[in-house]
Amino acid sequence: MISAFVSSYDVVLAAMALPVVIGLLISAITGVSATVGLVIGGIPSLLVLGYALFVAPPPKG
Repeated sequence: MISAFVSSYDVVLAAMALPVVIGLLISAITGVSATVGLVIGGIPSLLVLGYALFVAPPPKG
């Protein structure tokens, strides 16, 4: 049976992917190059990664 429990780490993973997908969608809709869309979407993803690594890291052990 699959558990429906969503942990904070699942939310962090989704929060890292969502800006990149939004950047790709914006580049497809507006005609901006995909590189620019990915860079713009990657910046918030890097901020979320920094939060996950340094502010709220996973427990050791």
